[in-house]
Amino acid sequence: MGVLTPQIIIRMYQEKSYPVRTPSYMPQITVYYQLKSESTSRSKSLFLRLAHHSNGQEGNFFLESGDLNLKSGDFATNYFEPGFIITNVNKRLNAYQFFKSSVEIHPPGSSSAELDRIYSKIRWHNAVSIFKLPATSERDTEKNADISVKAETTWMFGDLNDRNRLSADRLNLSLTFYYHPKFLEDIGLFVQYYHGLDYYNMYFSHRLDVLRFGLMTEKLRF
Repeated sequence: MGVLTPQIIIRMYQEKSYPVRTPSYMPQITVYYQLKSESTSRSKSLFLRLAHHSNGQEGNFFLESGDLNLKSGDFATNYFEPGFIITNVNKRLNAYQFFKSSVEIHPPGSSSAELDRIYSKIRWHNAVSIFKLPATSERDTEKNADISVKAETTWMFGDLNDRNRLSADRLNLSLTFYYHPKFLEDIGLFVQYYHGLDYYNMYFSHRLDVLRFGLMTEKLRF
């Protein structure tokens, strides 16, 4: 299976006129291959992702002061990400369980030269999620709803602003809770907490603590 994702992230700043600057353009293409399995309750898949991340700017990467040019600095990088997914059906809990692990690799020459030694070019991603299925009996249908919990971690290797190789600053954490009330059909509600380095182009050296609320669908899980 192949998935094409034309992802764009837009951030509005809490300044005069609430400006929107330097969006993150993050198109990705991912190919999945499911391995043959003798068990109907457990499956394994391999995947490979090719991705680009840039902000569409042409300004100097650094200001004269040596600080990052957050407003118009040219940020661009390309990477590939091989990984695997293990899916397990827990019949006792009536739930799907997922484990995903992958390595994000930015090859030499694929990124802005200024990112060397200040931006992690190798990142290890892991994710564990449990997707609770709705009850199948008519008696329980009105009392149950889809629920899922997903925990994600990323560890950043390589030279990273002279950080210690075992520094906790190299670890990004994310926890997402999803709830699907019956009256919303295919759409559900989620709340997510993120702690780690910023994922928004030129702001990559900033640390974030983000609490996010929103709408999402759980029809496709990878």
